[in-house]
Amino acid sequence: MGLYSRDKGKRGERLWCSFCREQGYNDVHRTAQYRGNTGAAGDVEGLPFIHCEVKYVQRLNIREAMEQSDGDANMEAIRIREAEEKAAPHGALFTQDFGLSYYKKLPIVASKRSNEPWLVTMYAWGFVSLVSLVGDEFLDSLHVIHKASQRFSVRKVLREAVRQYEDEDGALVAIKYPRGENASLVTMYAEEWFVLYREWEAGMDLKAREEP
Repeated sequence: MGLYSRDKGKRGERLWCSFCREQGYNDVHRTAQYRGNTGAAGDVEGLPFIHCEVKYVQRLNIREAMEQSDGDANMEAIRIREAEEKAAPHGALFTQDFGLSYYKKLPIVASKRSNEPWLVTMYAWGFVSLVSLVGDEFLDSLHVIHKASQRFSVRKVLREAVRQYEDEDGALVAIKYPRGENASLVTMYAEEWFVLYREWEAGMDLKAREEP
């Protein structure tokens, strides 16, 4: 990676951190700033339960970006599990049979082009997890647009869909589409994604407190 690309990547991470703080998450920060290049951690930390890769580019291969985020989230989960196994009494974690998914954060890609709004993309299974813990009032406002094609402009379709529902107060729009042979992705405007995420995070936090 050239110096220009690295500098642009750092700028994108700073911009995303600033955006997250505007959404009320004041602890969000660049991972490299606090921990250096860990290899497995996301580009940005501070969103609970989220593994975040940030892409500030004009052209993005979103399938590859999501594969990177998911793969790194798996590696990070393995490291967390190994660290807890070392710290726990012998055999304690194994008797509770915690799988890797117990430690794995939800992988997302936050992407942005110059002079355009932030998008958040996740796997369809991640989106299902997200909406599983939100209230009916949010689900009633959610419109998921399904696209079967592999070749179309996600930004264009999302922009048109948002215009379609602009008269509906509190409408949230997501685009679901295939990328690769077996993977489906979901993309939303980041500001709308945060509406669902805040509810999901509250539900995840409650579940964590109820764990034995």
